[in-house]
Amino acid sequence: MTRARMRWLVSVASLAASPAIVSAQPAPQPDSALRRRAASITVGDYCSVARQIVSDTMVIRALGADSSDARSSAALICNPLLSSFSLLALRGLAPAPIEAVARLQTNVYSAAQQGILDAMSEFRADVRTPGMTAVLRTALGRERDSAFVVIAETAHGLVVAEARDQALDRLANYERKLGPTSARLNFPEVLLNYAAQRWVPGFKATPLGGPSPLEVVASYVPGYVTFVDGSGTPIPVSAAEFGLRYYLFGKHFGKPGIAGVFLPSYLAAGMLTASNDNGALVWPWKGQDRSGGYFSWGSIKVGYIKRSGGSWLLSKQFQIVPFVF
Repeated sequence: MTRARMRWLVSVASLAASPAIVSAQPAPQPDSALRRRAASITVGDYCSVARQIVSDTMVIRALGADSSDARSSAALICNPLLSSFSLLALRGLAPAPIEAVARLQTNVYSAAQQGILDAMSEFRADVRTPGMTAVLRTALGRERDSAFVVIAETAHGLVVAEARDQALDRLANYERKLGPTSARLNFPEVLLNYAAQRWVPGFKATPLGGPSPLEVVASYVPGYVTFVDGSGTPIPVSAAEFGLRYYLFGKHFGKPGIAGVFLPSYLAAGMLTASNDNGALVWPWKGQDRSGGYFSWGSIKVGYIKRSGGSWLLSKQFQIVPFVF
């Protein structure tokens, strides 16, 4: 391989690998009206009205068996560590209050945040029933009752928006992994990945995240090319690939067409094996086979095997015969 050809290969690999591999996605945004209300209501506001509700004898009597659940939910809502947080900040969509930044109290945010949001939903389910409407209005007064309705429905709206957006994210991840910009699998890969998603940890789908980003690669690829003895003529090479494919679930990835070269749906890496004899449809283990490695940024693949038949290999991910190669 010529020095110029080597520089060209390195440039292609560097260009393909340049975008940051960031699969984390920004937090979903609720609608503007809900966002404004959630920014103006604090956990302390919710706590204040919740305490007033569960301390009223008439309310407790009306709740009956549900009163203990309402009290437990109110106790979780009234967590002093998060009382200064706005409802929007609980979702991570607004900055933490200055009290938290100053570490005036020790906070364990993630568990406490999720617990409070769940408690708010349960508290609303207990006390915002048709049979409790008149009881709460009497116990709180019309103005205070109206304020509670706004507080409870705002918190509930955030929970609903989060559930909706998580569901949409899961669907988007499935489309990224199984849709038109994903890699085409051969029949053995179909079986291996179907089994892996059922029984292998790390390959299974999760309730909150949806599909795993991992996929098994076990393919015969007759579409590699190499250059031998400084020749500028591409020579076909057949190789076997064994490795892992990782799908990039970030919203900026998965682009079609030319943009997909820079922001593809996946990357892959693993072991590459090829015979020292070049040619299309050559058995990779024919004669004196050699092994090395490969890296794929989307459909662009670069491999290296130290052999006399050309060390650097190039290919583009494609499938000539469905479920074969």
